[in-house]
Amino acid sequence: MSRTPSLLPFATIVVAVAVIALPVSPSSAAEKPEPSAAPAALGAESAPEQADAPDAQTAEPVISQMEAGQSVTIGERQVSVKEVDIVPLVDSKYSRRFTFDSYENPKLSLLRKQEKLDEVVAEGKDEFDRQVLLLDWAYRRFKKFGRPSSQARGALDILEAIDQGHTFYCSHYADVLVSASASMGWINRPLALRLGNHLTAPGGGSTEHAITEIWSNQHRKWIMFDPTYAMYVEKDGTPLSAWEIRREWFADEGKSLTFVLGAERKKVTRKDMPLVLAVHPGFGELALGTRTMDKYAFLGYIPNNNLMDAGLDYAKMFIVRDKLTEGVAWHKRDNPEDPAVDPYFPMQQAALTVTPATSISKASGGEGPGEAGAEALTMQVKAETLTPNFLTWRYRLDGGEWVDGELNQWALRPGTNSLEMRAVNRFGVAGPASRIVLEVK
Repeated sequence: MSRTPSLLPFATIVVAVAVIALPVSPSSAAEKPEPSAAPAALGAESAPEQADAPDAQTAEPVISQMEAGQSVTIGERQVSVKEVDIVPLVDSKYSRRFTFDSYENPKLSLLRKQEKLDEVVAEGKDEFDRQVLLLDWAYRRFKKFGRPSSQARGALDILEAIDQGHTFYCSHYADVLVSASASMGWINRPLALRLGNHLTAPGGGSTEHAITEIWSNQHRKWIMFDPTYAMYVEKDGTPLSAWEIRREWFADEGKSLTFVLGAERKKVTRKDMPLVLAVHPGFGELALGTRTMDKYAFLGYIPNNNLMDAGLDYAKMFIVRDKLTEGVAWHKRDNPEDPAVDPYFPMQQAALTVTPATSISKASGGEGPGEAGAEALTMQVKAETLTPNFLTWRYRLDGGEWVDGELNQWALRPGTNSLEMRAVNRFGVAGPASRIVLEVK
Protein backbone atom coordinates (compact mmCIF):
# COMPACT_ATOMS: atom_id res chain seq x y z
CA MET A 1 0.00 0.00 0.00
CA SER A 2 1.70 3.16 -1.14
CA ARG A 3 1.38 6.57 0.42
CA THR A 4 1.22 9.93 -1.23
CA PRO A 5 4.49 11.85 -0.74
CA SER A 6 2.68 14.99 0.39
CA LEU A 7 1.78 13.37 3.71
CA LEU A 8 4.03 12.38 6.56
CA PRO A 9 5.35 8.85 5.94
CA PHE A 10 3.51 5.80 7.17
CA ALA A 11 5.43 2.77 8.36
CA THR A 12 4.80 -0.61 9.91
CA ILE A 13 7.09 -1.20 12.88
CA VAL A 14 8.65 -4.65 12.49
CA VAL A 15 7.57 -6.17 15.77
CA ALA A 16 4.60 -8.32 16.72
CA VAL A 17 2.46 -5.24 17.22
CA ALA A 18 2.64 -2.83 14.28
CA VAL A 19 1.57 0.79 14.40
CA ILE A 20 0.56 2.98 11.50
CA ALA A 21 0.98 6.63 12.45
CA LEU A 22 -1.44 8.91 10.65
CA PRO A 23 -0.34 12.29 9.29
CA VAL A 24 -0.92 15.23 11.58
CA SER A 25 0.04 18.85 11.39
CA PRO A 26 3.73 19.50 10.63
CA SER A 27 4.43 20.47 14.23
CA SER A 28 4.14 16.83 15.28
CA ALA A 29 6.60 15.43 12.74
CA ALA A 30 9.50 15.57 15.20
CA GLU A 31 7.69 13.39 17.74
CA LYS A 32 7.48 10.34 15.45
CA PRO A 33 9.15 7.52 17.44
CA GLU A 34 12.25 5.86 16.07
CA PRO A 35 11.80 2.07 15.87
CA SER A 36 14.55 -0.15 17.24
CA ALA A 37 14.79 -1.86 13.85
CA ALA A 38 14.50 -0.37 10.39
CA PRO A 39 10.78 -0.04 9.56
CA ALA A 40 9.43 -1.72 6.46
CA ALA A 41 7.44 0.28 3.96
CA LEU A 42 3.74 -0.19 4.38
CA GLY A 43 3.64 -1.83 0.97
CA ALA A 44 5.76 -4.70 2.34
CA GLU A 45 2.99 -6.26 4.36
CA SER A 46 3.81 -9.47 6.16
CA ALA A 47 0.26 -10.79 6.50
CA PRO A 48 -0.63 -10.78 2.77
CA GLU A 49 2.76 -12.30 1.98
CA GLN A 50 1.99 -15.18 4.33
CA ALA A 51 -1.44 -15.67 2.78
CA ASP A 52 0.05 -15.64 -0.73
CA ALA A 53 2.93 -18.01 -0.04
CA PRO A 54 3.47 -20.43 -2.95
CA ASP A 55 3.19 -23.58 -0.83
CA ALA A 56 -0.19 -23.29 0.88
CA GLN A 57 0.42 -26.53 2.80
CA THR A 58 3.42 -25.08 4.64
CA ALA A 59 2.00 -21.60 5.25
CA GLU A 60 0.91 -20.90 8.79
CA PRO A 61 -2.88 -20.47 9.09
CA VAL A 62 -4.07 -16.94 9.78
CA ILE A 63 -6.36 -17.68 12.70
CA SER A 64 -7.86 -14.19 12.78
CA GLN A 65 -9.10 -14.59 9.17
CA MET A 66 -11.05 -17.74 9.98
CA GLU A 67 -14.76 -17.70 10.72
CA ALA A 68 -16.53 -18.83 13.87
CA GLY A 69 -17.01 -22.59 13.77
CA GLN A 70 -13.85 -23.30 11.76
CA SER A 71 -11.01 -25.35 13.24
CA VAL A 72 -7.36 -26.04 12.48
CA THR A 73 -4.96 -28.65 13.82
CA ILE A 74 -1.64 -27.29 15.11
CA GLY A 75 0.75 -29.93 16.28
CA GLU A 76 -1.40 -32.32 18.26
CA ARG A 77 -3.96 -29.70 19.27
CA GLN A 78 -7.20 -28.65 17.64
CA VAL A 79 -7.89 -24.91 17.72
CA SER A 80 -11.50 -23.90 17.10
CA VAL A 81 -12.58 -20.35 16.39
CA LYS A 82 -15.53 -19.44 18.61
CA GLU A 83 -15.73 -15.70 17.87
CA VAL A 84 -13.97 -13.20 15.59
CA ASP A 85 -14.94 -9.53 15.78
CA ILE A 86 -12.14 -7.44 14.30
CA VAL A 87 -12.49 -3.87 13.06
CA PRO A 88 -10.50 -3.93 9.80
CA LEU A 89 -7.72 -1.67 8.58
CA VAL A 90 -8.73 0.00 5.31
CA ASP A 91 -6.05 1.67 3.21
CA SER A 92 -7.29 3.60 0.19
CA LYS A 93 -6.69 6.78 -1.76
CA TYR A 94 -9.42 8.34 0.37
CA SER A 95 -8.06 7.35 3.78
CA ARG A 96 -4.56 8.44 2.73
CA ARG A 97 -5.49 12.00 1.84
CA PHE A 98 -6.72 12.91 5.33
CA THR A 99 -4.66 15.11 7.64
CA PHE A 100 -5.57 15.30 11.32
CA ASP A 101 -4.80 17.80 14.04
CA SER A 102 -1.96 17.12 16.46
CA TYR A 103 -2.03 16.49 20.18
CA GLU A 104 0.92 18.89 20.34
CA ASN A 105 -1.10 21.77 18.88
CA PRO A 106 -1.35 24.33 21.74
CA LYS A 107 -4.54 25.73 20.22
CA LEU A 108 -6.35 22.48 20.98
CA SER A 109 -5.43 22.50 24.67
CA LEU A 110 -6.29 26.21 24.88
CA LEU A 111 -9.69 25.63 23.27
CA ARG A 112 -10.45 22.75 25.63
CA LYS A 113 -9.43 24.74 28.69
CA GLN A 114 -10.92 28.09 27.66
CA GLU A 115 -14.33 26.63 26.85
CA LYS A 116 -14.29 24.21 29.81
CA LEU A 117 -15.15 21.36 27.50
CA ASP A 118 -14.46 18.69 30.11
CA GLU A 119 -17.27 20.21 32.16
CA VAL A 120 -19.47 20.43 29.07
CA VAL A 121 -19.34 16.66 28.54
CA ALA A 122 -18.94 15.58 32.16
CA GLU A 123 -22.49 14.33 32.62
CA GLY A 124 -22.33 12.03 29.60
CA LYS A 125 -22.96 8.39 30.49
CA ASP A 126 -20.87 7.03 27.62
CA GLU A 127 -18.76 8.27 24.73
CA PHE A 128 -21.63 8.96 22.34
CA ASP A 129 -23.58 10.76 25.05
CA ARG A 130 -20.56 13.00 25.64
CA GLN A 131 -20.20 13.64 21.93
CA VAL A 132 -23.85 14.70 21.74
CA LEU A 133 -23.31 17.08 24.67
CA LEU A 134 -20.44 18.66 22.73
CA LEU A 135 -22.68 18.94 19.66
CA ASP A 136 -25.30 20.73 21.77
CA TRP A 137 -22.63 23.05 23.20
CA ALA A 138 -21.50 24.07 19.70
CA TYR A 139 -25.07 24.92 18.72
CA ARG A 140 -25.71 26.98 21.85
CA ARG A 141 -22.34 28.74 21.74
CA PHE A 142 -23.45 30.72 18.67
CA LYS A 143 -25.81 33.62 19.38
CA LYS A 144 -26.55 35.11 15.95
CA PHE A 145 -27.13 33.20 12.74
CA GLY A 146 -26.91 34.97 9.40
CA ARG A 147 -24.54 36.60 6.96
CA PRO A 148 -21.10 36.67 8.64
CA SER A 149 -20.15 40.04 10.09
CA SER A 150 -16.57 38.91 10.78
CA GLN A 151 -13.81 37.32 8.71
CA ALA A 152 -12.81 35.07 11.63
CA ARG A 153 -11.94 31.46 10.78
CA GLY A 154 -10.77 28.78 13.12
CA ALA A 155 -12.54 27.90 16.36
CA LEU A 156 -10.68 30.24 18.73
CA ASP A 157 -11.08 33.28 16.49
CA ILE A 158 -14.72 32.49 15.77
CA LEU A 159 -15.54 32.09 19.45
CA GLU A 160 -13.86 35.40 20.24
CA ALA A 161 -15.91 37.06 17.51
CA ILE A 162 -19.11 35.50 18.85
CA ASP A 163 -18.40 37.10 22.23
CA GLN A 164 -17.99 40.41 20.41
CA GLY A 165 -21.49 40.07 18.99
CA HIS A 166 -20.73 38.88 15.45
CA THR A 167 -22.99 36.79 13.23
CA PHE A 168 -22.02 33.52 11.52
CA TYR A 169 -23.19 30.84 9.09
CA CYS A 170 -23.37 27.05 9.26
CA SER A 171 -19.77 26.55 8.08
CA HIS A 172 -18.52 28.38 11.17
CA TYR A 173 -20.64 26.12 13.41
CA ALA A 174 -18.98 23.14 11.74
CA ASP A 175 -15.48 24.60 12.13
CA VAL A 176 -15.99 25.07 15.86
CA LEU A 177 -17.39 21.58 16.41
CA VAL A 178 -14.62 19.89 14.40
CA SER A 179 -11.84 21.57 16.41
CA ALA A 180 -13.64 21.15 19.73
CA SER A 181 -13.94 17.43 18.98
CA ALA A 182 -10.24 17.25 18.13
CA SER A 183 -9.38 18.93 21.44
CA MET A 184 -11.19 16.08 23.22
CA GLY A 185 -9.39 13.42 21.21
CA TRP A 186 -12.35 12.60 18.95
CA ILE A 187 -12.03 12.44 15.19
CA ASN A 188 -14.47 14.74 13.43
CA ARG A 189 -14.40 15.86 9.80
CA PRO A 190 -16.20 18.64 7.89
CA LEU A 191 -18.59 18.02 5.01
CA ALA A 192 -20.05 20.41 2.44
CA LEU A 193 -23.56 19.82 1.07
CA ARG A 194 -25.44 21.21 -1.91
CA LEU A 195 -28.87 20.92 -3.49
CA GLY A 196 -29.10 18.67 -6.50
CA ASN A 197 -31.84 18.38 -9.08
CA HIS A 198 -34.50 17.12 -6.66
CA LEU A 199 -36.59 19.34 -4.39
CA THR A 200 -39.00 17.76 -1.94
CA ALA A 201 -40.92 21.02 -1.73
CA PRO A 202 -40.58 24.41 -3.44
CA GLY A 203 -38.82 27.19 -1.60
CA GLY A 204 -35.94 29.63 -1.56
CA GLY A 205 -32.83 30.15 0.48
CA SER A 206 -29.27 28.93 0.42
CA THR A 207 -28.32 26.04 -1.85
CA GLU A 208 -25.45 24.86 0.38
CA HIS A 209 -24.95 23.68 3.95
CA ALA A 210 -22.10 22.52 6.22
CA ILE A 211 -22.17 19.55 8.57
CA THR A 212 -19.66 17.20 10.19
CA GLU A 213 -19.17 13.47 10.66
CA ILE A 214 -17.72 12.23 13.93
CA TRP A 215 -16.09 8.84 14.37
CA SER A 216 -17.89 6.95 17.13
CA ASN A 217 -15.75 4.32 18.84
CA GLN A 218 -18.88 3.23 20.67
CA HIS A 219 -20.93 2.64 17.52
CA ARG A 220 -17.86 1.77 15.41
CA LYS A 221 -18.94 4.04 12.57
CA TRP A 222 -19.04 7.59 11.24
CA ILE A 223 -22.08 9.56 12.43
CA MET A 224 -23.42 12.80 10.97
CA PHE A 225 -23.51 15.76 13.39
CA ASP A 226 -25.17 19.02 12.29
CA PRO A 227 -24.23 21.75 14.79
CA THR A 228 -26.50 24.34 13.11
CA TYR A 229 -29.45 22.36 14.46
CA ALA A 230 -27.70 20.35 17.22
CA MET A 231 -28.90 17.32 15.25
CA TYR A 232 -28.05 13.78 14.38
CA VAL A 233 -30.31 11.33 12.55
CA GLU A 234 -31.37 7.79 13.39
CA LYS A 235 -33.02 4.87 11.70
CA ASP A 236 -34.39 2.16 13.98
CA GLY A 237 -32.35 3.63 16.84
CA THR A 238 -29.00 3.58 14.99
CA PRO A 239 -27.25 6.94 14.34
CA LEU A 240 -26.51 7.38 10.64
CA SER A 241 -23.72 8.75 8.48
CA ALA A 242 -24.33 11.46 5.89
CA TRP A 243 -24.42 8.87 3.11
CA GLU A 244 -26.96 6.73 4.98
CA ILE A 245 -29.14 9.79 5.57
CA ARG A 246 -28.91 10.70 1.89
CA ARG A 247 -29.91 7.22 0.82
CA GLU A 248 -32.93 7.11 3.13
CA TRP A 249 -34.06 10.68 2.48
CA PHE A 250 -34.17 10.39 -1.28
CA ALA A 251 -35.63 6.87 -1.16
CA ASP A 252 -38.84 7.86 0.63
CA GLU A 253 -38.42 11.51 1.66
CA GLY A 254 -37.15 10.46 5.06
CA LYS A 255 -40.24 8.63 6.29
CA SER A 256 -37.95 6.05 7.95
CA LEU A 257 -35.79 8.67 9.68
CA THR A 258 -35.87 10.14 13.17
CA PHE A 259 -34.21 13.53 13.67
CA VAL A 260 -32.70 13.85 17.15
CA LEU A 261 -32.17 17.39 18.46
CA GLY A 262 -30.06 18.75 21.31
CA ALA A 263 -28.81 17.38 24.59
CA GLU A 264 -32.38 16.54 25.55
CA ARG A 265 -32.59 14.23 22.50
CA LYS A 266 -35.88 15.61 21.24
CA LYS A 267 -37.09 13.35 18.44
CA VAL A 268 -38.99 14.63 15.41
CA THR A 269 -39.92 13.18 12.04
CA ARG A 270 -40.51 14.32 8.48
CA LYS A 271 -44.10 15.27 9.29
CA ASP A 272 -42.88 17.81 11.89
CA MET A 273 -41.06 19.85 9.23
CA PRO A 274 -40.53 22.74 9.00
CA LEU A 275 -39.48 22.92 12.63
CA VAL A 276 -38.45 26.39 13.82
CA LEU A 277 -35.54 26.22 16.25
CA ALA A 278 -34.83 29.94 16.69
CA VAL A 279 -35.51 33.40 15.30
CA HIS A 280 -32.45 35.55 14.59
CA PRO A 281 -32.64 39.33 14.01
CA GLY A 282 -31.73 40.21 10.43
CA PHE A 283 -32.14 36.61 9.30
CA GLY A 284 -35.49 35.39 10.53
CA GLU A 285 -36.48 31.84 11.38
CA LEU A 286 -33.81 29.17 11.58
CA ALA A 287 -35.87 26.12 10.69
CA LEU A 288 -35.14 22.47 10.00
CA GLY A 289 -37.04 21.69 6.83
CA THR A 290 -37.13 19.52 3.75
CA ARG A 291 -34.86 21.93 1.90
CA THR A 292 -32.19 21.32 4.54
CA MET A 293 -32.31 17.60 3.82
CA ASP A 294 -32.48 18.04 0.04
CA LYS A 295 -28.99 19.52 0.29
CA TYR A 296 -27.64 16.00 0.90
CA ALA A 297 -27.69 15.46 -2.89
CA PHE A 298 -24.03 16.53 -3.11
CA LEU A 299 -21.78 15.20 -0.33
CA GLY A 300 -18.36 16.86 -0.25
CA TYR A 301 -15.86 15.26 2.15
CA ILE A 302 -13.16 17.72 3.23
CA PRO A 303 -10.08 15.67 4.20
CA ASN A 304 -8.59 17.61 7.09
CA ASN A 305 -9.56 18.73 10.57
CA ASN A 306 -6.54 20.86 11.50
CA LEU A 307 -8.76 23.85 10.79
CA MET A 308 -7.27 26.36 13.23
CA ASP A 309 -3.98 26.22 11.32
CA ALA A 310 -4.71 25.12 7.76
CA GLY A 311 -8.31 25.98 6.93
CA LEU A 312 -10.51 23.73 4.81
CA ASP A 313 -8.62 21.68 2.21
CA TYR A 314 -11.09 22.03 -0.65
CA ALA A 315 -8.42 21.01 -3.19
CA LYS A 316 -8.40 17.42 -1.90
CA MET A 317 -12.14 17.26 -1.24
CA PHE A 318 -14.00 14.34 -2.83
CA ILE A 319 -17.66 14.60 -3.79
CA VAL A 320 -20.47 12.09 -4.26
CA ARG A 321 -22.24 12.65 -7.58
CA ASP A 322 -24.93 10.57 -9.26
CA LYS A 323 -28.33 10.96 -10.92
CA LEU A 324 -29.45 13.28 -8.08
CA THR A 325 -26.79 15.81 -9.09
CA GLU A 326 -27.01 15.59 -12.88
CA GLY A 327 -27.31 18.96 -14.57
CA VAL A 328 -26.27 20.92 -11.47
CA ALA A 329 -22.99 22.83 -11.59
CA TRP A 330 -20.73 22.55 -8.54
CA HIS A 331 -17.09 21.77 -7.74
CA LYS A 332 -15.49 19.01 -9.79
CA ARG A 333 -13.51 16.58 -7.68
CA ASP A 334 -12.91 12.84 -7.35
CA ASN A 335 -16.16 10.90 -7.14
CA PRO A 336 -15.96 7.74 -4.98
CA GLU A 337 -16.87 4.63 -6.94
CA ASP A 338 -18.62 3.15 -3.90
CA PRO A 339 -19.93 6.08 -1.83
CA ALA A 340 -21.34 3.76 0.82
CA VAL A 341 -17.85 2.35 1.49
CA ASP A 342 -15.00 4.49 0.14
CA PRO A 343 -15.42 7.52 2.44
CA TYR A 344 -16.25 5.32 5.45
CA PHE A 345 -12.96 3.70 6.40
CA PRO A 346 -12.81 2.72 10.09
CA MET A 347 -10.66 4.68 12.54
CA GLN A 348 -8.77 3.93 15.74
CA GLN A 349 -9.18 0.19 15.29
CA ALA A 350 -7.00 -2.70 16.39
CA ALA A 351 -6.86 -4.76 13.21
CA LEU A 352 -5.52 -8.06 14.52
CA THR A 353 -3.58 -10.74 12.66
CA VAL A 354 -3.12 -13.89 14.75
CA THR A 355 -0.90 -16.73 13.51
CA PRO A 356 0.79 -19.70 15.24
CA ALA A 357 4.24 -18.75 16.52
CA THR A 358 5.29 -22.19 17.78
CA SER A 359 4.01 -25.70 17.95
CA ILE A 360 3.02 -27.17 21.31
CA SER A 361 5.64 -26.29 23.91
CA LYS A 362 6.02 -25.96 27.64
CA ALA A 363 4.79 -22.57 28.86
CA SER A 364 7.20 -20.70 31.08
CA GLY A 365 5.08 -18.06 32.66
CA GLY A 366 4.55 -16.13 29.41
CA GLU A 367 1.86 -13.60 28.63
CA GLY A 368 -1.38 -15.35 29.44
CA PRO A 369 -3.23 -17.00 32.30
CA GLY A 370 -2.55 -20.49 33.57
CA GLU A 371 0.12 -22.29 35.45
CA ALA A 372 3.73 -22.40 34.28
CA GLY A 373 4.65 -25.76 32.82
CA ALA A 374 1.27 -26.42 31.17
CA GLU A 375 1.23 -27.35 27.51
CA ALA A 376 0.59 -24.24 25.43
CA LEU A 377 0.23 -22.99 21.91
CA THR A 378 1.89 -19.65 21.35
CA MET A 379 0.25 -17.26 18.90
CA GLN A 380 1.97 -14.35 17.22
CA VAL A 381 -0.14 -11.17 17.38
CA LYS A 382 0.15 -8.23 15.00
CA ALA A 383 -2.11 -5.20 15.26
CA GLU A 384 -2.46 -2.26 12.88
CA THR A 385 -4.42 0.94 13.19
CA LEU A 386 -5.30 4.27 11.63
CA THR A 387 -5.17 6.36 14.79
CA PRO A 388 -4.11 10.01 14.80
CA ASN A 389 -1.86 10.74 17.78
CA PHE A 390 -1.43 7.06 18.60
CA LEU A 391 -0.10 6.37 22.11
CA THR A 392 -0.34 2.69 22.98
CA TRP A 393 -2.24 -0.55 22.69
CA ARG A 394 -4.61 -1.73 25.41
CA TYR A 395 -5.44 -5.41 25.69
CA ARG A 396 -6.93 -7.97 28.02
CA LEU A 397 -6.89 -11.75 28.14
CA ASP A 398 -9.81 -13.94 29.14
CA GLY A 399 -11.89 -11.02 30.37
CA GLY A 400 -9.29 -9.91 32.91
CA GLU A 401 -7.93 -6.44 33.60
CA TRP A 402 -7.01 -4.15 30.72
CA VAL A 403 -3.24 -3.74 30.29
CA ASP A 404 -1.48 -0.95 28.36
CA GLY A 405 1.42 -2.01 26.16
CA GLU A 406 2.40 -4.43 23.43
CA LEU A 407 1.22 -8.02 23.40
CA ASN A 408 3.96 -9.84 21.50
CA GLN A 409 2.75 -13.39 22.01
CA TRP A 410 -0.45 -14.98 23.18
CA ALA A 411 -0.06 -18.26 25.05
CA LEU A 412 -3.15 -20.46 24.73
CA ARG A 413 -4.14 -23.04 27.32
CA PRO A 414 -6.53 -25.96 26.89
CA GLY A 415 -10.07 -24.64 26.97
CA THR A 416 -11.43 -21.22 26.03
CA ASN A 417 -9.05 -18.31 25.43
CA SER A 418 -10.05 -14.73 24.56
CA LEU A 419 -8.08 -11.69 23.42
CA GLU A 420 -9.38 -8.14 23.16
CA MET A 421 -7.32 -5.20 21.97
CA ARG A 422 -7.85 -1.47 21.45
CA ALA A 423 -5.78 1.46 20.21
CA VAL A 424 -5.42 4.40 22.60
CA ASN A 425 -4.52 7.91 21.46
CA ARG A 426 -2.56 10.54 23.36
CA PHE A 427 -5.76 12.14 24.62
CA GLY A 428 -6.54 8.88 26.42
CA VAL A 429 -9.40 7.97 24.07
CA ALA A 430 -9.63 4.23 23.39
CA GLY A 431 -10.86 2.94 20.06
CA PRO A 432 -13.31 0.09 19.44
CA ALA A 433 -12.18 -3.27 20.79
CA SER A 434 -11.39 -6.12 18.45
CA ARG A 435 -12.01 -9.55 19.93
CA ILE A 436 -11.08 -13.13 19.10
CA VAL A 437 -12.07 -16.23 21.10
CA LEU A 438 -10.37 -19.60 20.53
CA GLU A 439 -10.95 -23.01 22.06
CA VAL A 440 -8.04 -25.40 22.36
CA LYS A 441 -8.58 -29.15 22.69
